[in-house]
Order: sequence, then structure tokens, then C-alpha cells
Amino acid sequence: MFKKLKLFWDWKKSIKSKKFELDQKFGARVDNAGRIYTVINVPEEIVGEAYSLKKSDIDRISENFVRQYYVELGKFLNTCGQQEMFDVYQIKKVDKYSYLLVVGYKLFDSTKYYNRLYYVITPIVIISSIISLFLIF
Repeated sequence: MFKKLKLFWDWKKSIKSKKFELDQKFGARVDNAGRIYTVINVPEEIVGEAYSLKKSDIDRISENFVRQYYVELGKFLNTCGQQEMFDVYQIKKVDKYSYLLVVGYKLFDSTKYYNRLYYVITPIVIISSIISLFLIF
């Protein structure tokens, strides 16, 4: 478990150092949990005339566009030394031609880790600190 945590902190440090490049090249942002997220807008030129296509055809075309975006992002992360350290957490359709893509650390779900850290452990530390202050005085 400690090895996974160490690798996670290395992942987070590497992603944080590449934050500017991720924003410029991919329009992606990095959150405190070490996740990379962005909304991918599929150009209407790629889809063509939407009224002449079925919804399933539009979804298939959009899926290929999102997959190509992920491949390019993966190549970038591989050049940063993060081979096999990332995985897709979520791909969610948010609009007709927009998809939310969330990429994160592969060995465990960093979202759950940070939720436990901030909503369970941090309040316990704060409460125990307050109690120890009252016991001292």
C-alpha cells in the first residue's frame, strides 16, 4: 500500500509540473486529487449535418473523436514518464456534442482517497487537536 501511495505522490507531482502544458495543448485542468479533466467539444464539421444522421451515428463519430483525444493525451503523459500510471475514470456526455473526460491515477481511485482524507481524517485531527487544547488548559 505504501508503494502505491508513493507512486501516487510521484504521479501528482509530475502532473502538477505539467499543468501549464496540459492546459495549453489539451485544454485540460488538474484538480487537487491528481485528476486531469476536460470537456471535449466535438466540432460540428466532423459530425456533418446532424439532422441527416441517427443519434447512434453521431455518438459513434463523437466516440472516435474522444478516443483520438485520449490517445494524444496518453502519448503526452507517456513522454512525461507516466507509462501505465493513468486510466480513464469517466467519460460522460454533457451536451449534444460535448463530453466530460476524467483521467486519473490507475492503481487506486484518487477521488475516494481524497474524500477520505479531507472528510474523515482531517476532521478527526482537528477535533482531537481541540480536545487536547482543552485538556492542557
